[in-house]
Amino acid sequence: MSEEAAGRHRLATDLDDHALEPVPRERRKSLTQMIIVQIGWNISVSSFLVGGVVGGGTSFGEGMAAIVVGNLVLVAVSALVGLVGYRTGLSSYLAARAVFGRHGAVLVSLLLGVIAMGFIGVLMDTWGGAVNKLIPAVPSWAFVLLFAVAITSTSIFGIKGLARFSAIAVPIEIAIALVALVKIGGGDGGFGDVFAYVPAVPIGFATAVGAVIATWVTGAALIGDVSRYATRPRDVLISSFCGFVVGAGVFETIATVSAMKVGNSNFVLVMQGLGLLAPAAVMLVLALWNTADNNLYSASLAFTNASNSLRLPIRKPVWNVVAIVIAVAVAFAGLADSFLTFLNVIALVAPPFAGVMIAHFWVLARRGTGRELLASAPAIRVEALAAWLIAAVLSKFTNVLLADAIEGLVYGFVCYAVLGLAVQAATRGQAAPAVQRGKS
Repeated sequence: MSEEAAGRHRLATDLDDHALEPVPRERRKSLTQMIIVQIGWNISVSSFLVGGVVGGGTSFGEGMAAIVVGNLVLVAVSALVGLVGYRTGLSSYLAARAVFGRHGAVLVSLLLGVIAMGFIGVLMDTWGGAVNKLIPAVPSWAFVLLFAVAITSTSIFGIKGLARFSAIAVPIEIAIALVALVKIGGGDGGFGDVFAYVPAVPIGFATAVGAVIATWVTGAALIGDVSRYATRPRDVLISSFCGFVVGAGVFETIATVSAMKVGNSNFVLVMQGLGLLAPAAVMLVLALWNTADNNLYSASLAFTNASNSLRLPIRKPVWNVVAIVIAVAVAFAGLADSFLTFLNVIALVAPPFAGVMIAHFWVLARRGTGRELLASAPAIRVEALAAWLIAAVLSKFTNVLLADAIEGLVYGFVCYAVLGLAVQAATRGQAAPAVQRGKS
């Protein structure tokens, strides 16, 4: 093979990104790359929102404990889901085919893919409006289109594109965050005001932990899209820890300290007050980019899986473009006020999905390669879809655990474990008489 032909082959492989097959061992990535991608994914604007909630309603010790406990729970969820990706080499949506069946996974993929792009569209609309207010010369639509092109340029190359961008963005983001923390502590009174902070309206430790978990449990549910590239099980555990504790946790801590020190968790306003408006703008753009291109990447995998199940031979790069068009259409529809609605919908459907996946691969089907699991997938697995639906409804209308997202995860796991084991027992019971008749 000539050098030019080899280059074209590598490009085609990067673009397709093993969307419809297990990731082979020779294509797995190093621990460093896994950590960088994970941290990049978990550095998000939502971290500042969570910090505002925690910082405004807890004492310093209570707030730090909530951030640590919440993110350790997310590490556990990410590890359980991520180890499935490592073992099978399958994306979240190919793994869903093994769980929900070939046709059942179409529903799962389309639902999660459309919701993810709706979320990104609303995010772009929200920040397009914010940029327009800050810089009136830049119309909102221009920001949306420019941002859409930017995130597509990295997500279309799959895990390689995400890793390369994160390798640039993550060090810059961490450096800016540390500078901000030092500047906040360097004000009058230092960190003494933070340590002595007493919230005017306490929210309680449980609520604070719930806020931390609910914000990122969806990302933990889909971590298989990244962890399928892991080389060793320990790489999944280490990268999950770094992603949530070092990535999300550090930025939640900065926002919490900011809320306690200056009474405001709005990162832009706080940084502006510290004379760091330009670094704040860079930070926001990089954080938005990290979050959006990972969601776009995941959505393109979802649509590729759905089209393949429907026998439509459309490749991943095409679906990557289709996905961003959906996001842009949502942004131009002016749905910025629906941001919270999209968050609530995602929190309703994604955690039960993770619970069902964990139950299937850790309780019901603990063995088998990725190819074997795909080959043995039924047309539709009714008990998995039923467990997903029941768990979502229960999480919406009950109030047993810290947050709806946590309830959805637990309900999904328990419902599917019970239903799945019952179906397996019934199937074995029906098979036994048939074997006896064959012997007689």
